[in-house]
Amino acid sequence: MTLIANWDGAGLELLDAQGERQFVFEPPSATAESIAKDDSLDATSDVAEGLASVTGEAVAESVLTEAQQDGSILALSSVDAPVAAFLLPAEMLLQRAFSLPFEHPRYIDAAMLGQELADQAGAEDVDWWLCWQAERDESGVSGLVFALPQKLREELSTAPISSQCPYIGPDIAVRLAAWIKPETTSVAVLDVDSEGLMLGVYVAGIWRGMRRLNLSDGKNLAGLAHEAFTSLKAMGFDRVSMSIAGRLDTAWKQAFDSLALPDDISWQVDVLAEDIPNTDVKLPTRHVANTLAMASLSGELPFNFRHGTWGVQTDWSKRIGPWRRAALLLVGLCLLVIGHDAYQVQQLQSRQEAVRSGVEQAFHQALPGVAMVDPMLQLRQAAGGGASGDAWKLLRHLEAITQLGRKEAAFKLQNISYENDEVLLSGMVPDFAAANRIRDALASILGHKVELLDTDLSDKQVRIRLRWPS
Repeated sequence: MTLIANWDGAGLELLDAQGERQFVFEPPSATAESIAKDDSLDATSDVAEGLASVTGEAVAESVLTEAQQDGSILALSSVDAPVAAFLLPAEMLLQRAFSLPFEHPRYIDAAMLGQELADQAGAEDVDWWLCWQAERDESGVSGLVFALPQKLREELSTAPISSQCPYIGPDIAVRLAAWIKPETTSVAVLDVDSEGLMLGVYVAGIWRGMRRLNLSDGKNLAGLAHEAFTSLKAMGFDRVSMSIAGRLDTAWKQAFDSLALPDDISWQVDVLAEDIPNTDVKLPTRHVANTLAMASLSGELPFNFRHGTWGVQTDWSKRIGPWRRAALLLVGLCLLVIGHDAYQVQQLQSRQEAVRSGVEQAFHQALPGVAMVDPMLQLRQAAGGGASGDAWKLLRHLEAITQLGRKEAAFKLQNISYENDEVLLSGMVPDFAAANRIRDALASILGHKVELLDTDLSDKQVRIRLRWPS
């Protein structure tokens, strides 16, 4: 079972992809009695020194019973199940829209945005860990940046429950992104839960701003609706070119209707009717709504703080596990091909050396006392320059032997001698059949009979001697 964690700064809830709470970590003030009042949990409770827990199913480890009173909930939390995402409340993060005169978003870095935050909010860049999204627009590059306090980042980095979590990000970004469809270009989003409202404006692939309004802020629903619409306009909402999407209940929709807003606003929100008799429709809690939104997203998740030096290290051994056998077979095949090619090269080099040695020996027989530089050229020059006819004859025989080497790779030349108007050639072949084949092939090249003088079986090979008149 994969879990999604929701952190509110004090307590921690872990829910499954269906929004069912599986584990709750609360500070000491949250007693077992107070937790048990939540009818969404069929659970047993244990209150340790500094930590209270509630589990619905046995998917988590037992709560640490020796927790210190001053211990952090994050540091003490541990579950025996993978945590896919760790959502942080927007109220704990710093958020700013930015616009920079650059040609491409790749020119943006954390130091630059840190300076922007320092100029706009007076925040020192060393105190924050940033994540952002940006796109090109008519003015350069625009986008939105979220800033996580470094102290909280360090705590999340060491806490067992979050240290290996691949996604840590703002809950508001997940909630609003869940309403963006692939074909969406520009839209305002309102998403309500039982504890408040999330809102944002999305224009041409860029979030221009996001905001959370809580019901506990001391304002009535109409006041919060007015504040929400004012924020949308400040973020760039244009009722002519943009619609309003998302989710409201009837109370929130009536609050917006009471504002006497322009009639041409395109409302495309889902309205939950909680007041209809005999229905069980009710708004989800903030954490449940966060979790369901997270489970609905696919692909690259918005505003992930786990990047750069804080990115999760990939365990490649687990990823390549299913492909290990295929990879070993491929490596073995590559080694076999390389070994075969190396053997062929070695054989060719051996044949080349044998031919070179034979040519050298024959050269010194034909031209005694002459320094050998380019034997074939020197022999041709000697033959064409009035030298003895023996040199010319030897040249023709050497060319014939060279052709034989090209046709019969199995033949390994050992020696060539030229005397008494006869050429003697010796070499090694793999078997007796090859001896006869090589004799016939050489006779065909020379155009006259070649005599097989003798054969000698030696070390699983056959040594042969051939003779023919010059």
